[in-house]
Order: sequence, then C-alpha cells, then structure tokens
Amino acid sequence: MFKLQAKENGEVVLHSLFLRRNSSAYGCLYPSLSIDLLNCQIFELAQEHVACYSEWFELFECISKCEERIGFMGLNREKNEYMILGKLSFNGLAMYRSVDNRWTELEITPDSFFEGIVPFKGKFYAIDRTGKTTVVDPTLEVNTFQRSRPCDKTRKRWLLMTGDKLILVEMCTKSRYDFHIPNIREKKIWFEISELNEERNDWDQVEDMDGRVLFLEHYCTFSCLATEIPGFRANSIIFMDLWGGSNSYELESILVYEFNEKGVRSLRDKLEYIELFPFPPGWVISNG
Repeated sequence: MFKLQAKENGEVVLHSLFLRRNSSAYGCLYPSLSIDLLNCQIFELAQEHVACYSEWFELFECISKCEERIGFMGLNREKNEYMILGKLSFNGLAMYRSVDNRWTELEITPDSFFEGIVPFKGKFYAIDRTGKTTVVDPTLEVNTFQRSRPCDKTRKRWLLMTGDKLILVEMCTKSRYDFHIPNIREKKIWFEISELNEERNDWDQVEDMDGRVLFLEHYCTFSCLATEIPGFRANSIIFMDLWGGSNSYELESILVYEFNEKGVRSLRDKLEYIELFPFPPGWVISNG
C-alpha cells in the first residue's frame, strides 16, 4: 500500500502510506521508480487533499511552508468547479469556491482545532477536539451540534466515509495519563465507532464496522472492505504511532487494533500484514 503525489510539474512521487515525506526524504531509500503494471494490479482506495502554502512568521522574520488538511468537494467536472473547506491561516474555518475564486471566512468560534474535515452528501462536516460537529452548506450556511451522549474518555477523533455512511472514530482511554504513556504496549486504548444520524443531527454508536478495515492518518482517512485486499482482517483499524515512540520508517510505527482482540499491536506482531506494507515495496522497479 502506498500513496502517489502528482506535483505541479507533472512528476509523480512515491510516499509511505502514513507519511507526507517523499520516498527519498530523510534517508528512506526508495529508488527512482516505475510500476510494473504487468505483474500487479492497482486499486485506488482514496484521494488525499492537503493545502500547501507559505506563511510569514513575524517573530522569526521568515517564511514557513505549511501543510493543512482540507475538505475537497467536486461540483462540476466538465467546468472544473469545486469547493474547499479548511482552516489554514484563518482564525476559523474558511470556504474556497472556484466560481468565486476567493476564500470566505465563516462565522464560527475562532481558534477551534479541527481533527477531521470531510465532504458528505453535498455538505462539509468538521469535528473539533471538544466533539462539536460543524456542518457547512455550499451556500455558506453553518450549523453545529454536539452528540447527545458525549464520551469523556475520548482523546482523539477522525471522520471518514465508509460506503454511503459518515463515520466518527474515537480513540479512548480511561484516563488522560494512559493516553500519554510512551510505551504503546502499556496503553489501555480502545476505539468507539459511531454513524451520523442526519435526521437527529447526532452520532449513533455501532458495534460493528460492516466487515471493513479503517485507515486513520493525519491528512487522509479511508476504509475498504477486508475482502478487497487479501490479508486484512475485518473490523480492524490501522493507524500511525501518535506518540513518536518508534522510528517513523519502521513497521513498529504502524499499529493495528482489532475489535475482537481489544488491544493495540504493532504491525511487526501481525505477520500476515507485513507483506501489505513492504519496505521498500517489491513492486518498485529501479530506474537508477
């Protein structure tokens, strides 16, 4: 599994699935490459949209390159019309509409830290670290709601689409101390899954993920049926080490949570998964 980034100059760059750095950065030794299409099949599971921009920092008198997650929604493919929702350098959320060719700041509480922004059925949904969900219509109408049964054990949240449903994924611990323990094996972590109830503007907790595998990453979250990629187990979550306790380029940094086992393990402990995250990948052909 991998990511391909199309640059402005047309170059296609290979990325690790859970990292934004390209294949040659920081000592990662992927070669200049092409993909052998005769000996492999390629399935697109998701598209990642990230805003890359420069910002002036007055304190250090320098320009810093920034990257922020955004929500992207295509409107008219023939006319290349689209909308983007993101925070970027604004105080709160802002909407960019290609037909207007400008950003419009939304009237919402400033300084909110959004943990997920996704498009769903013609609207944008964003959730912040307090659990408040913000719904933004293409007309710039904004509504918010809190779930009727909030969980005080939630430490981090993700939003993603699974089929025709919008899913809220919450990482939980009994105490905040448990969440900050450096050793992942000692963490008492579990995940809770909820589906959006559009009629009630609420999140309904569910016990099953309909046989899917969830991939949770800072910039891109997605899912697939376990049957789509041989080797994955249904009702499992693949995510990156959030605590920096392992090397970002080693298999220990990729973690697995399976609902039937109720525990977190590294990819190194799941031998059947290792072939799905080869390092470097076996389907790469060196052009060097």
